[in-house]
Amino acid sequence: PRNAPPGRHPPPPNDARPPPPRPPSTLPRVPLASSHFDENHLPSVLHRPNPMTPEAERQARRRTCRFIEEAGQRSLRLPRVAVATATVFFHRFYVKHAFQEHDRFEVAMACLLLAGKTEESPKKLDFIVRECWKLRRRAQQQQQKLMNQGGTSPGMGGASPTAPMPSPSAGDNLQIDPKSEEYVRLKERVLLLERVILHTIGFELSIDHPYKFLVDAVQNMNKKRSIEGKDGQPLLKNPQMVQELAQNAMNFANDSMHTTLCLQYTANEIAMTCVYLSGKYSGIRPVGGKPWIELLGGISVEDLTTISIQILELVQPKKGMDSEMAFKMIRKDLEEMAREGAAAPDAKRQKTN
Repeated sequence: PRNAPPGRHPPPPNDARPPPPRPPSTLPRVPLASSHFDENHLPSVLHRPNPMTPEAERQARRRTCRFIEEAGQRSLRLPRVAVATATVFFHRFYVKHAFQEHDRFEVAMACLLLAGKTEESPKKLDFIVRECWKLRRRAQQQQQKLMNQGGTSPGMGGASPTAPMPSPSAGDNLQIDPKSEEYVRLKERVLLLERVILHTIGFELSIDHPYKFLVDAVQNMNKKRSIEGKDGQPLLKNPQMVQELAQNAMNFANDSMHTTLCLQYTANEIAMTCVYLSGKYSGIRPVGGKPWIELLGGISVEDLTTISIQILELVQPKKGMDSEMAFKMIRKDLEEMAREGAAAPDAKRQKTN
């Protein structure tokens, strides 16, 4: 059957369907080592004859991740972990394929379809196609209205590099006709892309996310009384601040899904960074003036800094002026940890000599 679970091999497409794109012969397991990830060598950037700039590739990922999040949580009512899994599938797919070759919104639909099955929250293909089509059409209408008013900023429903929908008019219906050729073609394409995604990710469907790791870290820090509030009191006496620490870390983890961090670092490293960012943002600190790095499960200062900067670059513009001071303090703290980390080996060598 078309909606067979991922463990079974779906039947080959019939002759009426377009031939599937050629899957890659090999694929490194994700997360990739950060030293091997270079956005200047991604397929969309190297594509000929119309390459994308790294910035344009990054923006295409972020806009489509917003689409996946909006469609997955609000339209399809998928669990948070299923939406995160769909986002990781999407990032992994475009490590091996170019945006110019596949409509990113169709790929997003296929990722949501596959992630629903993987995380035991399956949704019917018809439902996914209808809801995603409606969401994209609504976003295009809003974008068209903005452009008519003189705006230029592309939104979540911006044009795809491959097969964009026609610009909607004000009277367009948000519902797609289930009897139309477009609807049939879209369903077939999403099913086809689901198979291509499976081949691209090497049928690796087990995905670790930062959420469990960060919750465990916050609970352990609290039980060991290794963190305290601004007033110097252990958080055991203030469960509201513990909840705030965990929630802000969750929010940073959600934001990280819009970047390629899941291709560069492990879920645990991202989780520890989100706990650190949350602590600094919430005014929570380690007991006894210890540096945060000692509480974060062995992550290096270099990785902590790199992950933090990538998340801050994404979230700082949308957090507004109220958070500007907090983010400046985080950057200052990271710089100090980096300097101390660089000075430590030199001091150790001098002591040895």
